[in-house]
Amino acid sequence: MLTQGPAQLQLRRKSARLSAVLRAASAVGAALVAVVGFAPPARSVWVAVAVVGLLLWSGLFIVLMFRPEPRSWLCAGDTAVVVVLCLAHGNLVPAEVLGASAGSGWIDMVAGSGIFIAQFGLRQPLAMAAAIAIAAAYAVGAPGIRDAPLIMVLQGLLGATVVFLLRHGARRADLALSEEAAARASARARSAARTDELDQQRLLHDTVLATLTIVGTGSITRDSAALTERAAADLAVIADLRAHPGVARDAAHEPAPLDVALRTVVLTRRVGLPSLDIEFDVPPLDLPHEVVEALSQAIAEALTNVAQHADTRAAGVTARRAGEGVTVEVCDSGRGFDPAAVPSHRRGLRESVYGRMRAVGGSARAVSSPGAGTRVVLRWEP
Repeated sequence: MLTQGPAQLQLRRKSARLSAVLRAASAVGAALVAVVGFAPPARSVWVAVAVVGLLLWSGLFIVLMFRPEPRSWLCAGDTAVVVVLCLAHGNLVPAEVLGASAGSGWIDMVAGSGIFIAQFGLRQPLAMAAAIAIAAAYAVGAPGIRDAPLIMVLQGLLGATVVFLLRHGARRADLALSEEAAARASARARSAARTDELDQQRLLHDTVLATLTIVGTGSITRDSAALTERAAADLAVIADLRAHPGVARDAAHEPAPLDVALRTVVLTRRVGLPSLDIEFDVPPLDLPHEVVEALSQAIAEALTNVAQHADTRAAGVTARRAGEGVTVEVCDSGRGFDPAAVPSHRRGLRESVYGRMRAVGGSARAVSSPGAGTRVVLRWEP
């Protein structure tokens, strides 16, 4: 069985409900006409059995058709019931109806609805075969030249055409939805790959490139024990990234304590850099794991910049609620700098701070000027 998309499944359910409504309306109407218009040569026993049987079948048909997954055998069973009634046509309607060239009796109501129900509920060519079987049974049940069987065949053709167009449209809609979903999945995959690439670049900047910068400025020499310790820490970060590339993403939306993460950053010793006296004011605060990670890594980079460039040993880390989000600041009273004059190849603020915050839907800005210290402000709202 071919897999059906959402549009085809919806069309199938709507068709089942329409079939149930058709059978209910035609059965009730036919029963009333059969009782009110009873006249010879119709036989009372035959009419009573036929009407009761039709109503019982219609009730069962309606109940089963409104189930979540209606079966096609219900429509085949409905066709069988209609065929039986058509074969008994001569014993169920008055003489005036039998003498009419076009069908106008209650059997015609049941037969017409049965033809449309078959078109909606059965696949071709079975649906058209059901229409022809009903027309043939009608002709056999009430012999004579009349237009009704031909009209029934035309009804079958009309119903088959309408259902074909509806199903074709549903298939096209499912194809369009599938292509759109594939495009979205591809875009998400490209975005995830780009995010991984940027994360790796930021980690390299914060570890290996930062260490090389310290070595290049002469802060530590290659014979220093601090260099060995720092290089080992950098390698551990890279090894963990390779061993567990998806762990962070899997836990991205789990809550995590921001205050604990920032306190860990503040207490972490920055090997090869001067120690800082940091004033810490962060209340207990839980945020999504990916946000806490982005904020803590951005704050770590900001503190590294203070230790490396600000020419001061004092800094402050504060956080406060901002609506449903948070604002975190790193302040120092050091030498300051001109943010607009930072070369394009310097990725510290641009990627390790600004980029990390953008990646989680937040923002960051650095307020500074030469000789006036620096204030890095990070904001995030859900």
